[in-house]
Amino acid sequence: NKWNETADVVIIGSGFAGLAAAIEAKNAGASIIILEKMKGYGGNSIISDGMVAAAGTVFQKKEQIQDSADLMVKDMVTAGLGLNHPNLARTVAENSNTIIQWTIDYLGVKYKDKPHHLGGHSVPRSHATHNYSGSAIIRPLIKKIKNLGMEVRGQMCLERIIRNKHGRVCGVLVREGYNYPDPESGIHRYIKAKKAI
Repeated sequence: NKWNETADVVIIGSGFAGLAAAIEAKNAGASIIILEKMKGYGGNSIISDGMVAAAGTVFQKKEQIQDSADLMVKDMVTAGLGLNHPNLARTVAENSNTIIQWTIDYLGVKYKDKPHHLGGHSVPRSHATHNYSGSAIIRPLIKKIKNLGMEVRGQMCLERIIRNKHGRVCGVLVREGYNYPDPESGIHRYIKAKKAI
């Protein structure tokens, strides 16, 4: 019945997806709260190899690699043993080139010149960051977050998503001051999301 604070959009996690969502929501005019359970930002994304699979990129064209969203979907469904959600796989594939270009144009991310041919792909389409690390994407994302006046709130562990009596998601219960991996650490705080989580 009582919220400690409210925002239009509450972002859970400070990896690639969370930070990109925060930036796009902020640019669309929303108020944002970004929550991260660890003390540092970046999640698994910052320690990843920084590879982004994308079809139809400028890097592929330079290497005369013939690729398309349709071929990427086919490879995803094959590698996923047909268990994929076809519409989601198509959304990923059709927007993959846009994502690569967004990280280059908007964030200044640097990639290796030649895409890699990794397992599950029928053509080279895995684009490695200049240092083979997700940090090459996370650091520019964090810089942009700060430039837009946002911050990542560390040690804020999601405990529960709250729904209203109609089943609509309306907020979260978190543990503020959470100390990984102690599930009982921190104090409860209720954050209302007016538009999305």
